[in-house]
Amino acid sequence: MAQVTQDVNEGMPLEEERAKDEETGAIEETEAKAPEAETRTPSKKKLIVVTAVVLATIALIIGLSVGLTQSNKNDDSKTNTSLSIKPAEPKNNEETIMSAQNPNIDIFDNAAVVMNETKLELKELSSGEIMSYREFNKGQPHNLVYLPGFMTDDSVASILAVLPQFQDHHIIAVNPIGWNGSTMKKSVYAHEENADQVMELLEAIGIDQAIAMGYSTGGGIAFYLAQKYPDVITTAFLVHSIPLDGLRSVDENGKLVELDMGGLQRMVSIYPEERDALFQFFKTYSSHPETFIPEDHELVDYFYTAAVNMPGKVEAWKANFDFNVSPIKTQYSEPSMDLASLESNIVVIHGLNDIAVPADQVEHITKLAISDNWAPQGIISYYNDHEGHLVFVDNPVAFAKIYRTAFEEQVLIPNGINPNIKIFDDAAALLETTVREEKNLPSGETMSYREYNKGQPHKLVFLPGFGGDDTMTSVLAVLPQFQDHHIISVNPIGWYGSTMNTPLYSHEENADEVMELLKLIGVDQAMAMGYSTGGGIAFYLAQKYPKVITTAFLAHSIPLNGLRYVDLTGEVLDVESFDDVESMLDSFYPNDQDSLYDFIKTYFSSNPDGFPPKDHAINLYGAESSINMPGKAEATIANSVFNVCPIQGQYSEASNALALLKSKVIVIHGSEDMVVSPTQVESVTKLAIAEQWAPSGMVSYYDDGEGHMVIIDKPTAFADVYRKAFEEKVLHEQEQTGF
Repeated sequence: MAQVTQDVNEGMPLEEERAKDEETGAIEETEAKAPEAETRTPSKKKLIVVTAVVLATIALIIGLSVGLTQSNKNDDSKTNTSLSIKPAEPKNNEETIMSAQNPNIDIFDNAAVVMNETKLELKELSSGEIMSYREFNKGQPHNLVYLPGFMTDDSVASILAVLPQFQDHHIIAVNPIGWNGSTMKKSVYAHEENADQVMELLEAIGIDQAIAMGYSTGGGIAFYLAQKYPDVITTAFLVHSIPLDGLRSVDENGKLVELDMGGLQRMVSIYPEERDALFQFFKTYSSHPETFIPEDHELVDYFYTAAVNMPGKVEAWKANFDFNVSPIKTQYSEPSMDLASLESNIVVIHGLNDIAVPADQVEHITKLAISDNWAPQGIISYYNDHEGHLVFVDNPVAFAKIYRTAFEEQVLIPNGINPNIKIFDDAAALLETTVREEKNLPSGETMSYREYNKGQPHKLVFLPGFGGDDTMTSVLAVLPQFQDHHIISVNPIGWYGSTMNTPLYSHEENADEVMELLKLIGVDQAMAMGYSTGGGIAFYLAQKYPKVITTAFLAHSIPLNGLRYVDLTGEVLDVESFDDVESMLDSFYPNDQDSLYDFIKTYFSSNPDGFPPKDHAINLYGAESSINMPGKAEATIANSVFNVCPIQGQYSEASNALALLKSKVIVIHGSEDMVVSPTQVESVTKLAIAEQWAPSGMVSYYDDGEGHMVIIDKPTAFADVYRKAFEEKVLHEQEQTGF
């Protein structure tokens, strides 16, 4: 397993980075970088004193739950009563709140429903203590033991349980000894001791193998679960957790100070106990008060209960300061060799903007542990989610994306598990119940299509790429980002499933045929998405029929000025004649299932670990459509002669088609696309924007950071960027205009 020693900005769109630093609205363009697109080193931020009283009593506590600093104000305890909510996909200042409704309200509403439906279970342990827990998403294949932060409890895990990245996780949210819902008949001052008690619970309820996630204070317990019980806990995620060498306490001058039990008790006493006061106390320190959870939200009741009813506040704080698993001698502890004995993976996920538990300390001690081999090679990895301490509640979607990337890279792929297998299985099951239909067109051609998620409010006409058909759309149809989309997946003329009695060499003509189909099946208004070759057809649907197609998404599509075909030396090929095209296709495009699979996976996929298995139904459908596409040569020629720009092309004249746009065209491409040049697509799109080849606001650009087969090999990454574009360019405009 490879070590990760740098920031990993997986799943975070580039625009999220920019939204924190600058606004980019010079042109109608939005860039969104997906996984592995960019790394960033945290900037150092000074801890600023809020009040002398706080410093005197809690010595700034650097950590967990209090973190009373002017710039962050984030802590574990805030998750109890004040959810600092931030939009799932941060926007620039003008778009931070696109409507009066909290952009994350659905997540919290769904979490409240799950909490109400999930019983709190109790188990008596051999120590005489009673430990409580809740189980979310029972029956899912991946067991996740969740350990909450200071003054929080199992209720926070309900937020994770409703996010799509955790839908294949059976979450066992445990309240350790001293947390709300569990007893503390005897004080437990060590995270190691609490880990032993948690393991006894897991054995009692039959959890024989799982991963663990410790948030903030819970990170110490999660570590010891992995270190002491590697046969059960195979990986521990330390999320915005206490550092590997524990917390430090400093005075107003930044000098380390001792903390006795009296100091710890005074530290705890600063929290108000009255509900409204505690809510306002934490809201004051929210970094996103404009999207703060409403005070009367049902989840706040759960969080308040957890905050005021935690019996082991003082004990948990002492455990945080005493925690040390590194060979560093600290103010409170001796050097330790616990890291050296690790057999299970430790994955640290921290945030650039976490000042409650300083990002610099966590990052550098983790990277030092990796580089100096304090632990066995490959056991520790580090991911930076670029968020603050309250990431679960102020940007849960951003955290979930980073977590999912780490989970796939550090858990699934090393164990030979395809990270997309559940998506493929769900898509194959959907295909079994979705009948392919067909219509006879006025031209005499027959066009086929499938409809997914009928009855949903947003109609999307999908045009597949070269060799694809309506079956690949099943992958999108099962993703949560498309659950409000009624997808009409059309096989154009010359595609498998449709006829081609007369050769069609033009995407524009094919768009006319598709429009005839839409009329016949009663689609009076929709969006279109053209993938790869299908992008040319989608463009003309929007350009020629703006009353029907209001927006066209060109996903890893041919460039606006057409496709160029080159040989292995990069020389542009002459493909003007039909015979030339057929000869070119015959020279490299396999025509049997096994060779085709290996060819596409090897040369087209940027994420082969996520590619469908060779014997999976999704791949078999794809091979059938590719081998049996009747119009391969015709589609290839159409790609070459496509040109909607005022650029004289090798195969086409300059065009003013962009200038005639009345519907939006949104280009989504990927920096890893080796099939359709990302440089050409990005450059011609941005030039069209900058030189106003189209009316202002009609063209925009998003980068998903992926390769050409993204819908198949990294569908969630594509869906995230698509959803961002859909919300910003379609839904937001509808909210603004009322249409």
